[in-house]
Amino acid sequence: MSNEQGPEAEHTHHGHAHTGHHHGHHHAHAHGDSFAGENAKHYDASAQEYDARPDVQELARRVAAAIQKLHPSLLDEDSTAVMDYACGTGALSRELAPHVKSVLGVDISQGMVDLYNTRVSNQGIPPEEMRAVCVELKGTGDELDGAKFDVITCSMAYHHFSSIEDTTRLLASFLKPGGSLLVIDIIKGEQEVTPESFKHIVAHRSGFAESEIREVFEGSGLADFSFTPATHAKTHGHDVAIFIARGRKPLQDAA
Repeated sequence: MSNEQGPEAEHTHHGHAHTGHHHGHHHAHAHGDSFAGENAKHYDASAQEYDARPDVQELARRVAAAIQKLHPSLLDEDSTAVMDYACGTGALSRELAPHVKSVLGVDISQGMVDLYNTRVSNQGIPPEEMRAVCVELKGTGDELDGAKFDVITCSMAYHHFSSIEDTTRLLASFLKPGGSLLVIDIIKGEQEVTPESFKHIVAHRSGFAESEIREVFEGSGLADFSFTPATHAKTHGHDVAIFIARGRKPLQDAA
């Protein structure tokens, strides 16, 4: 299993790096555009290979199972609308789809989005139930046709964001009142992946402590914070623990 798991975290991280970094960077630094463009080109070219990786699918299965176990009340096949942010080719989206009403994947790589939608079409799933869009979200309020979501997932991308504060505020703005943000990433540990392993990726973080994520979630107005170890992966020779963090948008935001 270790070999199957091995590239999982690495490729999953990289598969989401372009979206995560650019969205986090967008609010503060103009040069994020060139970074995002180069990343989009890279992932457009590697989308087919990425989509075929069994390790990518395996982590998605584990994460989806953990979400169902930890937060079963969030998933309702008759009512739950999900945004899968930095969706890549849709590994996590496909695992969640049977348990929710709809999934909208968001990514800035057209190649990833095209594969996501091709797989959905090949499975005979109507686009109103599951589809992906290639877009850079800015939080202007009128994006995605004004859609708001019951659940937003962001898997294995936070450690690439230059500002997890900006990104968390952005995602919170797309939640319905009472909706939940679920962030899946690496728990900061004693044996950390060194930034030198990721020189080609800007703003790489080696993981997060619970206190870091709690501060950012609460600073974005999210309540009922939880941070739970969910599964494990291996990247660059290191075993890493994966957490699921949850924050809920307060109901009073309805006003």
